[in-house]
Amino acid sequence: MCWEGAVKAAMSRQDSLRPSRCVIGFRPSSQATAHGGQLAVAALLTQFGLWKRVRETPALDPRTDRSKGFDAEVYVATFVFAFTSGGVTIADGERLDEDDSLKRLLGVKKIPDQSALGEWLRAIGESGREALRRITREFVAWTSARVKRERLLVSGRLECFFDDTQIEVSGP
Repeated sequence: MCWEGAVKAAMSRQDSLRPSRCVIGFRPSSQATAHGGQLAVAALLTQFGLWKRVRETPALDPRTDRSKGFDAEVYVATFVFAFTSGGVTIADGERLDEDDSLKRLLGVKKIPDQSALGEWLRAIGESGREALRRITREFVAWTSARVKRERLLVSGRLECFFDDTQIEVSGP
């Protein structure tokens, strides 16, 4: 998949998230992106209003000079898209910068590197981290309210499953 004509408007800054309209087409694997499924993630997050929530949360943008650095939603998008595509570290977020199609989908010219991501996490402090937890809880409640209850149940019970190389838990 590629995102032909993804960037509709000229971007005045490279550090602001500007989600784009996309044209989806089939292309040879040399022109494909591993992040094609992120189109659905982006649509869901936009419908939820994530980017607006992040923009309207002062604790998530600790910059004193707004003309420098990335907007908070670029940092959040980097983490979300890294984690929803199998990433587990800050370095995985930086690697998203190698995917031009994803950057075009998000409407950014550059993805923050791991140093910038780490600095942002430290700069937002406890109030920013609590804001992220609040937004996460709101997203879970929002999605849970929209899913059919029977899709969450296994044999009539809510079941959770976590799998990790060091921890494996399953059951009701």
